[in-house]
Order: sequence, then C-alpha cells, then structure tokens
Amino acid sequence: MVGEDTLYLAVRVMTCGIWAGAGLFKLTHFKGFTEKMAHLRQPVPPVSAVVVVAIELIGSLLLIANLYVSEVCLVWIAFIIYATPFEHRPLFDEKGAIVFPQYVHWWKNLSLIGGLCALILLDPGKPAWLHGLIGG
Repeated sequence: MVGEDTLYLAVRVMTCGIWAGAGLFKLTHFKGFTEKMAHLRQPVPPVSAVVVVAIELIGSLLLIANLYVSEVCLVWIAFIIYATPFEHRPLFDEKGAIVFPQYVHWWKNLSLIGGLCALILLDPGKPAWLHGLIGG
C-alpha cells in the first residue's frame, strides 16, 4: 500500500510537470519567448520573461522539495489568473463562435487552479493565516 507521504510527493511531482516543462521550453527558447512577451505587451519583456521562467522553474523545485507548497500554489494561481486572458485569446471569433482550442485552454487553467487549491488544502506546512482562511 502506498503511504500518504509517497502519494503527496507523487501529486506534487505530477503538478510540476506542466510548470517545469513550460519553464524549460521558455528557457531554451528565450529569445522567442521574450519576443512573444513584447507582442503580448507585457512590461519590460526581458524582465517579464525572466520572472515567468523563475516562477515556473523555481516553483517546481520548491514543490518537489516540499518547501513553501502553499505559497508556490498561490503564486501559480495568481499567475494563471493574470496570464490566461493574454495567452488564450481570442476566446470568440469574429462571428461570436467559441474558438475551441482557446476554450479548452481556459478550462485547463481553471482545472489547474482547482488542483493547486487541493494542494494547498493538503499542505501540512501551510501558513497559519491560511488555516484561518480555508480551515484545516
């Protein structure tokens, strides 16, 4: 039988997959990613790109190491809420029909937020202020 600690580690590692993969891709294609940040009108594109890569890669390492799990999840949730409208548009085409791939990305991101919220709930090391906010 798999222990709770092993299962919790597996959940953290699986959650990191999308973040680590995205961060490594952006790091190895940094010039193109910086150009994309400029196209999306993000402030100071090279700095914004570094911040995004750091959020993805450092957050993944912290989550795998079981350090600051709740805090990383909250940063990633804020990142998703900020980035989704920039990255996944148009949600509707000129005729008002849903652009299905973008629709899927929006729901994928909402699902990620749900999983991150679950990790916060499972985090035995979550800060005291979160206990009062969400219980547990």
